[in-house]
Amino acid sequence: MKHATSHAQSRAICSPSRHRTRPSLRLAGCAFAAASLLAACGGGGGGSGGSTTGSGGGTSSSSPTSAATAPIALVAAPGASTGAFTATGDVVNDTLSFINAQRAQVGLASLAFQSGVAHAAANHALWEQDNNVIGHVETAGQAGYTAATPTDRVNLYYATTSVGEVTAGFGGSFTSSTEAISGLFDAPFHRAIMLFDSVYAGPGDAVASSASQLSTLTVDFADYKQVVQDNELIAWPYNGMTNVNTSWYASESPNPMAQTTQSQAYENTIVGYPVTLSGSNNAAFSNVSFIIRNAAGATIPCQEVDNSNNSDATREAMCVPFEPLATNTVYTVSVTGSLSNNAFAARPFSLTWSFTTAATANTPVGAPTSSTTTSTSTTSTTTTNSQSEAKAARQLQQLPATRTVLFN
Repeated sequence: MKHATSHAQSRAICSPSRHRTRPSLRLAGCAFAAASLLAACGGGGGGSGGSTTGSGGGTSSSSPTSAATAPIALVAAPGASTGAFTATGDVVNDTLSFINAQRAQVGLASLAFQSGVAHAAANHALWEQDNNVIGHVETAGQAGYTAATPTDRVNLYYATTSVGEVTAGFGGSFTSSTEAISGLFDAPFHRAIMLFDSVYAGPGDAVASSASQLSTLTVDFADYKQVVQDNELIAWPYNGMTNVNTSWYASESPNPMAQTTQSQAYENTIVGYPVTLSGSNNAAFSNVSFIIRNAAGATIPCQEVDNSNNSDATREAMCVPFEPLATNTVYTVSVTGSLSNNAFAARPFSLTWSFTTAATANTPVGAPTSSTTTSTSTTSTTTTNSQSEAKAARQLQQLPATRTVLFN
């Protein structure tokens, strides 16, 4: 049994893919696949000029005219009180609510539901389920085919030059209405997509009742309107955040733990919760150094990744602790480096903030259990999606009897 719907009140189906806006735009994407299959791709940004679409919203500490000279700073985060939501049990509605709840906590505008975008996502989710595939590129002639790329699919129902997509798949039914989207958000290459200045989103799902069939979730994003200014960065966990997860299962691809020979030993293991900085427009990092300290002042070793050493980290810098963080502990993050954007050439910055972990250690989405196996992969692009999306697509020739989780 399976179902897929696409309208404002019901389910739509989506798959992860990257934003694509103007030709000058740098694109990033990731995929999160779980059989549970999850796949997700990153989003586009603004070019150097040109109009944007959509309505305003969110908060910003500097105007576009002052961004060229204003200090590089974190976007002020209103906090959890602005981003609380109660799950309804409906995967599609709760997916969009979850994303908007996270965005609200860091002062970003809510993404508006767009039925055409959701229609495209729903079609793709059903194609993934029909073909046991998690990825962004559809193949003509296969069951459920609508169009090859996320941009092509979205533009069948909603005209736009900026498209992003994230997608996930799970063997059997979802264990909760937010299992897929929370796993995607925890994955650092995927997180930046959901904290980008998109205007619209359309989630969708295709639900299976059999463990031998995929339940899939896809979220497509459309349009771009700058809220975060060129000199501003979004931190997650943000300054003052509490109840932060202690750990993450490092299985997305590209995998930040694949960066060095040392870090490769931590691929597909439970590590500390990723700390990320993400920018707007064409933000680019260089010479980045993260220092994470616990309350006693001890340094927490972590793997640093940014766009200067990994092309998939578009507009993003991250550091993933090698070991799970301690519970109920205040951690202080200090980051130095250089940032460039449309409004200015590379200039140095130094940022410090803190967050507090939860009182109880979390169990990461996708972490292996006696009935779960996990694999993940992600990709990034610059001006086109087809090659990297084809590589990111993961076909399940045969789903195992146990539940599989993939991050693609």
